[in-house]
Amino acid sequence: MRSHLRGKLLVSLLVVAMLTSLAGAALAKEKVTFWTSHSGQPDRGSLELIAATFNESQDKYEVEVTIVPGSETDVAKLMTAVAAGTGPDVYLVDRFTTAQRAVAGALTDLTPFIERAGWKPQDEYLPFAIEESTWAGKIYSLPFDTDTRALYYRKADFVEMGLDPEAPPTTIDELNQVLTKLTKRISERRFDRLGLIPWMGQGWHYTWGWAFGGEFYDIANRKLTANDPAIVESFAWQQEIAEQYGIAAIQGFASAFGSEAQDPFIAGKISMIIDGDWKIAGLKRFGPDVEYGIGNIPTKPGVGPVTWAGGWAMAVPRGAKNAEGGFEFARFAAGPVGQEIYTRDTSHLPTLKALVDRVDLFADDGHDFFLANLPFAKSRPALPVGALLWDELTAARDYVINGDKTPQKALDDVVERVQPEIDKSF
Repeated sequence: MRSHLRGKLLVSLLVVAMLTSLAGAALAKEKVTFWTSHSGQPDRGSLELIAATFNESQDKYEVEVTIVPGSETDVAKLMTAVAAGTGPDVYLVDRFTTAQRAVAGALTDLTPFIERAGWKPQDEYLPFAIEESTWAGKIYSLPFDTDTRALYYRKADFVEMGLDPEAPPTTIDELNQVLTKLTKRISERRFDRLGLIPWMGQGWHYTWGWAFGGEFYDIANRKLTANDPAIVESFAWQQEIAEQYGIAAIQGFASAFGSEAQDPFIAGKISMIIDGDWKIAGLKRFGPDVEYGIGNIPTKPGVGPVTWAGGWAMAVPRGAKNAEGGFEFARFAAGPVGQEIYTRDTSHLPTLKALVDRVDLFADDGHDFFLANLPFAKSRPALPVGALLWDELTAARDYVINGDKTPQKALDDVVERVQPEIDKSF
């Protein structure tokens, strides 16, 4: 009798154990690994909150956030990790490199996932952002955030030099005049203040190339147009400034400044600077007493307004162990909930059309200006050699302002170097 009871008890325990095991299995979520190089705050904390919100929103996937150095997410190392079976299921990519990574075989084509979901991201995202995420008609990443650039100027400096503090320059000619008036020399080779250093901050080759009315790439003909006469003119303008004020004196002056806390604009050593919306937070923190204005980037007559936008995107690496889960998290993070969280936390601009008018998402004043400029934003050409083109243009600009090449020669060399690499990708 005792043996019989012991047997029944054993069976009961086995049944309970089995049911418990099955219940546990049913409750277990599929792991999704998310890589990001955003280690600083508030970006890191916001991404972790998005992951936690996603995990709570459904019962199938559990996202784990892994912070990696920026270099760990480049194409070579990513592909090495994927080949070794140690890569992520989803990661945050600098959006303008999407085409480059797609051609290199580092990314999963998201188009089949999108089609199965019956989703049309082209209808929801800002055009330039989804274009950057697309290569050869296929979507390889989902736009996550963006930004625009503008002219910041110190109102006190304008008043000091008899300029209207409510009327920043709007044309290149006006900018030249204002720059001259605002610049204060200690001696021929030393400055107390410079009106503007065109290549400081976000005054990149794209900034001024577009401001002068140029285009860097002909999509229809697949031709690089970096030696467009308007872009050559923008380089020549920068060369003239370098010659007028002395490149050695300018560079020596600029080298005295480094961290955000030592920002020359905040310190009153630069009267104007091209920068992004993120500068608002820096000014609030390090220069709360600085009275500044924000205006459009000055352009050649008939060109403006124009600005340029960058940003990041969610991508699923090729060979991801859980590509489906990676896509679901990517869609959530780059969707309304994820972007609203990130915008509130970081003040980065959203890429969803439905959120671009939501000024209530920003803690700092001034973002309405940058939001209003989104319709005029241009993005870097979505090319598989986007990083190479960027580097070559930067080198060309440096050659020009240092007097080592003429603008025409420098930009012709860029086309000669990069166009064959573009041709190889088609």
